[in-house]
Amino acid sequence: MKIAGIRPPGWNEDGTTPQPLLIEMTAKRWKGLLLLSFVSGILGLILVSWQIWADVYQPLLADGFKLSTSPIASFGDIFAEVPGALGLVLVMTSIALGAYARFMAWWHHG
Repeated sequence: MKIAGIRPPGWNEDGTTPQPLLIEMTAKRWKGLLLLSFVSGILGLILVSWQIWADVYQPLLADGFKLSTSPIASFGDIFAEVPGALGLVLVMTSIALGAYARFMAWWHHG
């Protein structure tokens, strides 16, 4: 049975026609980039947290909770030192890499 040149699936087939097999086609490279994005994001958050600890909370504990300077002023120095700046770069890279990997996995798989 043909309708305007289109043959409905399953009609008048002899069973020898190969049927399409749908599988998950998202490449491992996009999954690997997502994993790398996750790991770099976690590492960046750990570095930023450690810098916050070293600049804000550790001096408070060492001085017996006596404020010699404002804790808010210490927050400004967090990204001025190497671990804080590196952590911020890792978090931003993680966001960009994750967005790229998700988009490319969608683009190639749909």
